[in-house]
Amino acid sequence: MKTSRKKIQHLYLRAGFGETPAYIRSKMTSDIGSLVDELFLESEKSVPLDFLPKPKTNRKGEVRPLQIVALILRSQKENERLNIAWLSRMTLRKGRLREKMTFFWQDHFACSAPFSWLMQVQNNMLREHALGSFRKMLHAIARDPAMIIYLNNQQNKKARPNENFAREVMELFTLGIGHYTENDIKEAARAFTGWSVDRSGNYKFEANEHDDGEKTVFGKKGNFNGGDIIDMLLEQKQTARYICRKIYREFVSEFVNEDAVEEMTRIFYESDYNIGKLMRHVFTSEWFYADENIGCKIASPVELIVRLVRLTELEFTDEKSQLELQKVLGQTLFFPPNVAGWKGGRNWIDSSSLIIRLSIPKAMIDGSALNLNAKPFFEELEEKKNKEVKVRANWKKIVDQLAVVPDEDLEEELTAALIQSPAGRIDRELLRSLVDKSTRNKRVVSTAAALMSMPEFQLI
Repeated sequence: MKTSRKKIQHLYLRAGFGETPAYIRSKMTSDIGSLVDELFLESEKSVPLDFLPKPKTNRKGEVRPLQIVALILRSQKENERLNIAWLSRMTLRKGRLREKMTFFWQDHFACSAPFSWLMQVQNNMLREHALGSFRKMLHAIARDPAMIIYLNNQQNKKARPNENFAREVMELFTLGIGHYTENDIKEAARAFTGWSVDRSGNYKFEANEHDDGEKTVFGKKGNFNGGDIIDMLLEQKQTARYICRKIYREFVSEFVNEDAVEEMTRIFYESDYNIGKLMRHVFTSEWFYADENIGCKIASPVELIVRLVRLTELEFTDEKSQLELQKVLGQTLFFPPNVAGWKGGRNWIDSSSLIIRLSIPKAMIDGSALNLNAKPFFEELEEKKNKEVKVRANWKKIVDQLAVVPDEDLEEELTAALIQSPAGRIDRELLRSLVDKSTRNKRVVSTAAALMSMPEFQLI
């Protein structure tokens, strides 16, 4: 049974980072169930990023104090290189669903530690569990060295409890605001005392710093430790509901269908937090492909960049300039704004970032520099160092894929391939004014670039 192009593109944009027109056409004889099965099969194996080597240790297996200082000093630059390595991984077809889920979980468990090696370790842990057990992932993140450092749990001592991790694990990682009390946080913090990091960068339990007294959490009394608190959070169906609502907002729509979320919550909770089972349900549900859920989500900066790479093999003449582009667009991998992560949605767009987004295709087509200080005419320009990015694209990739399409059908074919929101929103007069009809190749390239310059291209 033939599946509509728009639905197939919707699946690959949400479960991955988009696909080429030719690949989409090749899948139109497949049903959604088969395509979803294929996505899961491609992502069955977790392949870790091994870009950064493990720091050398002495005979005791410890990193020397001076070496720790050196690691901190070079951490930001190494995190930037790790960023480039992960972005490159996202552009691959194989494993794209696992990478998309890792991208989601990295934002859910937002973290930025001063040790690049530990950020790679955390990223690989999230990748390993990305389609597996949220239960195992939550236990792992509570013992994750980068997270322990980021949320100051190494300072959580028996005599001086630090509430940071206990608060965030309830507010941001599981239950959400309003489903716990301040006393629950205080008592849970006591349970996580002694959870620290040793000098080799591994989780360490310091028994002498752990409060082993009786605690009262969620109305229950006992000599709880941190693992007990994690299990108590998972016992509450609200945790499943909170995660499912967040997944719905990220993968379906910011306008939440509560009936769909309750359906997801039941499946997630009853499967003991099986992420793969939950996501398979989402991607095969009729409501996922409802018209109102297609082309309704503003692509994040990373999603936009990776999509352009997938479509045109976009390259940056200076590899590090892609970091500048991420920064000005508001999303730099491994550098979240805070523990709550990126707000997303309409927050991705402001007067400056939209101009830059819409300017990228022009830079791709004529080789001009992309001005990262772009401001609308009504905003006062600040005195600052001019930042420019140069990119190049393999437009031949799109030209070749459309070789069989007649000239008269090019506009509709490219519109269908690049625009997910209703085609009626496109300003056809403006689009045609931007098309160079002097040759077949220029017509294809200029039409594609013009469509990518439309605000509608930002919606996936």
